[in-house]
This record gives sequence, C-alpha cells and structure tokens, in this order.
Amino acid sequence: MGLFSGLEDSLEKYIEGFFKDKFSSDARVQPTDIAKKLARAMKDNRRVSVSNVYVPNQYIVLLHPEDYLPIKPMAALISKEMADYLVQKATEKKFTLVGQPQIMFTQENSLQPGEIKIDSHFAEVTPDEVKSITPTWYQEETDDEQQDTRQYQPIQDTAPLPKIQSTVTATLLVEEGKDAGKEFPLGPYRTILGRRDTCDIMLSDHSVSRRHAQFEQVAGRFWLTDLNSTNGTYVNGLPIEKVELTSGDVITVGNTVLIFKEH
Repeated sequence: MGLFSGLEDSLEKYIEGFFKDKFSSDARVQPTDIAKKLARAMKDNRRVSVSNVYVPNQYIVLLHPEDYLPIKPMAALISKEMADYLVQKATEKKFTLVGQPQIMFTQENSLQPGEIKIDSHFAEVTPDEVKSITPTWYQEETDDEQQDTRQYQPIQDTAPLPKIQSTVTATLLVEEGKDAGKEFPLGPYRTILGRRDTCDIMLSDHSVSRRHAQFEQVAGRFWLTDLNSTNGTYVNGLPIEKVELTSGDVITVGNTVLIFKEH
C-alpha cells in the first residue's frame, strides 16, 4: 500500500467525518468500508476503449442481514454520499462515467457478518443523463438549490474537500510476519489495521482479526486502540486496550510484529 494521495485521504475523511455522529462506531460495516469497496469495484470492472476508460454506473451493495439492518434507515443518504465519492474518484483516475452513479443496498444471507459484496453494472442511460457529472460538494448552488439537492450541511472540519491536506507524520514497518518489509503511512486521520480488504492497513496474517486495531492522532500524539480483536494487541509485549505510542514501540498483532516510527 503506497502513501495516500491528498485527495483520496480528503474524500475518506469527508465520509468518515460526515457519518461520525450518525453511524455507530461498533458497527461491523462502516461507511468508509463501503466507499473503498465501491471504488475497487469501479476500478476492477472498467472497460477500455480507444479514447476512454469507462466504468460502471450502477452498484448493488450486498450485506449480511445483521449489517444491513442499521444501514437501511440511512440507505438513501449513504447512497448519495457514495455516488459523490465515486464521481470524484472517477475524475481523479480519469475514468468516464456515462451517468450519475446509482447505488442500492440489499441483504444477502450467504454473506458472512462484516462481509461486503459489490455487484456492478453498466446501466443504460438516457441522452439527457450523458453529461458532465460533478460531485454535489463541489457545485456552487443557490440557497433554493441546496434545499433541493442536499438535506444536510457538511460538518465544519471536513469541507471543502480540496483544502484538506494529508500529512504523513509516522509510519509502521512490518518487521516480522507474512508482510515483512512493508511500510505503511500514518497521518492525521483514523487508520484501521486488519485482515479485511477494506482496512487502511491490510495484513495477510490469518491470526489478525478482520478489523483488529485502530490508529488515531489526537493533539499531535498517536494512540493505538484494540478493536476487540480475537488474539489481542500488544505493545512492547504487554496487552493493551488503548495506549499512547512512542517512536520505536513494538506492536504485535497475531503473528505480525510492527515498529512504530514517528518522523
């Protein structure tokens, strides 16, 4: 995993910030997980023509019934945010969307709790829909237009997105384990470590939980929190629930050993 781009981090910070007080932190599936899965589905299912790279404009998000239940009341709101996210990701990657992304949520009994599956399609659009698509958070609107297109106001510390800068101030170096030699950036954003492919830091160690631990910067200092992982999180050999990190600390998750380094 390379360093986050400033734009990518800003988009994820926007989604995380907007849903901060609207979505339970204990939920197995978080809006940022869905956003990353959608972006990956868009990229993986692109079609290349002579002059354009086309990406799907219809996405069905399938969730385990227990994960779908808390999302159902906010499905329309989440869909709109995710559509804006995909538009900007497409712009960033120079992909072509032939119409506004359509995102729907449904439940799938065959999925495991916490698992997210995305079905993507190239949905047919009318000529009126084939136009320049701009995320709603970048549009200059009148007060009347804002009432029609947006039922909320972005929280103050996450908008406007282009002004949010990503600064990597620490790194995690994998010293032992299947991912030995890899280095992951940490910055002024919440970073989830785990085995799930939607985690910010994804490890291939099967003894690591899907969502194992969280790194967060508070007042210039980094804190590590265990997310009720199966095998626990250890710092310098001691089990922790939440601890402030110091440069050089040795973090153990499952069979993986990481070194925390501040810049």
